[in-house]
Amino acid sequence: MHEVLQDMGQADFAVQAVRAAVERDPSVAGRLALWGRRLVGEALSQAQRVAAERDALSSLLIGSATRRGADLAEIGRMFARLTEEHTRRMGRLGMSA
Repeated sequence: MHEVLQDMGQADFAVQAVRAAVERDPSVAGRLALWGRRLVGEALSQAQRVAAERDALSSLLIGSATRRGADLAEIGRMFARLTEEHTRRMGRLGMSA
């Protein structure tokens, strides 16, 4: 898992490639931003479905494996963090989220 999580420069390469594409054709930014919003929306939708159906997984994700049932407020905060990180990544790409 740690090997997969290591960046090794791929993120910087992707940012440079996307920014270069947007500089060549600014209309690309709108389409990519729309695609990014759709991707994160689908991911959040699926994650919410799984969180609602799987208490054990929800507890693992929010770090509360000792209690039965997931804390809905903590799950909401987790989704807010995911959304904030998506916004940060889109900003790094030079696009609005």
